[in-house]
Amino acid sequence: MVEMETLRTKLEQIVGAPLSIKQLTKQQSEMVLDHAERQETEQAVDHGGQNTGKKRRLKASVIVDDSVWYPLYAKSGHIHVLEAPMREISEESRQLIELLITQVRPQNDEPTVQAEEEREVMRFSAWLMEQLDQERGDSEVPDDLDLKRRLIGEMIPFLLTSESVHAVEVNRTQLKRLLKSYFDGEVVLVPLRSHEWLILAKKELVIGAGEEKDEDNLESETDLLSAFGLGLYELIANEWVGTFHLSVAPSIMPVKSLPSAVSLLRETIFLGRTFHVAKHVHFPWELLLERLIYSIPLDQRRQFLEQAGDYGVLFSDNETLSTLETFFQLDCNVSETAKRLYIHRNTLLYRLDKIKQETGLDVRSFGDAVLVKLTMLLYKVTKRK
Repeated sequence: MVEMETLRTKLEQIVGAPLSIKQLTKQQSEMVLDHAERQETEQAVDHGGQNTGKKRRLKASVIVDDSVWYPLYAKSGHIHVLEAPMREISEESRQLIELLITQVRPQNDEPTVQAEEEREVMRFSAWLMEQLDQERGDSEVPDDLDLKRRLIGEMIPFLLTSESVHAVEVNRTQLKRLLKSYFDGEVVLVPLRSHEWLILAKKELVIGAGEEKDEDNLESETDLLSAFGLGLYELIANEWVGTFHLSVAPSIMPVKSLPSAVSLLRETIFLGRTFHVAKHVHFPWELLLERLIYSIPLDQRRQFLEQAGDYGVLFSDNETLSTLETFFQLDCNVSETAKRLYIHRNTLLYRLDKIKQETGLDVRSFGDAVLVKLTMLLYKVTKRK
C-alpha cells in the first residue's frame, strides 16, 4: 500500500530509527491474533469478570523479541506489520506510532482476518462436501487448502446436527466460542449441510496426553469419548433451543481419512435416531449390531419377522419396549434393571414372564434374549417402511 509506505517514511524521519513493513508468516499472524485475544480477555475480566466475545482484532502493537510490530492490515491470511527496533525508539515514540497507525489504518481491516478465516473454512467445506457427495472416503486434504496446516497429528472428529427448523439460528462464531470454552483450546469448526457442523479437536484436548498405548487403550479411549461427548451435548442443549444430535468417533489422522470419518459420523447419527429415538448422543462402537441390521435388505427383514412371529403389539407397547431396552442395556441383570426403571424386582419379573407368555421366549435365557433383541431391532427399522 502506497499510503502505508508514505507513513513509514514519515515516521522513520520523526522517530529517527529504521522502520520496515513486513509480511508475517501464517504462524506469526496467528501468534499476533492470539496475543490480541488474550489481551481482550484480560481486559474483559478487569472490567466485569466475563468475556465479551469480541472478534479477533488487531492490536496497536506487539513486542516480539527485540522488535515492536505495529499491525497495519491483513491480506490472504497474512498480517502486514510496521516493524521497529525496540531498543532504538523511546516510549514516547512508540506511543506516537501507535496513535498515528490507529488513526490511518482502515476501519474495515480489523475484521479482515476473521473474514479470511471464514473464506478459508468455506473453501475447505466445499472440498469436503464434494468428496462426500462422490463417496471419496480416502481422499487426502490437498495442499492448496490453507486449513490443512491446522490438521496436524491425531484429532477427534465430532458431528453436530440440529433437526429443529424453527430453532434459534446458531452461527459459527457463537458455536466456536462455546466450543473453545469447553475444549479449553482451539478447535476446527467446519459447517457442512444446513444445521450441520464438523468439529475437529486435538486428541490431547479431549482425552488428555500421555495415554498408555496398550491393548486396552481403545476401550479406555471410547469411555473417555463417551463421557466427553455427553458433557458437550449438555452444554450445547442448554445454550440453544432445539433438538440436537451429536456423534463422535475415535481419533483419526484428518489429513488422510477425513471424508470417511464424516461418513461414519453421519451414519452413526442416522442409526442412532432410527433405533434409539430417545437418545441424542450416538457412538459408532455402540451401534455395531444396528449397522448390521440396517444393511439387511428390506425383503429379507420382513421375511425374518414373519418367521419369528408377529410381535408388533409387543414392541409397540412403550412400557414393554422400555423394559426390554433397559434389560439388554444392563446385560440382562434383573436387579440393576429394576433399579434403573425404579420398579420392584418382582414387578420386573412379572413383565418378563408376560413377555414369555406372549412370545414363548424367555429373555433371561441367552439364546432367547439374542432372538428378541434382533427381532426388536428389525421391527424398529422395518415397521417404518
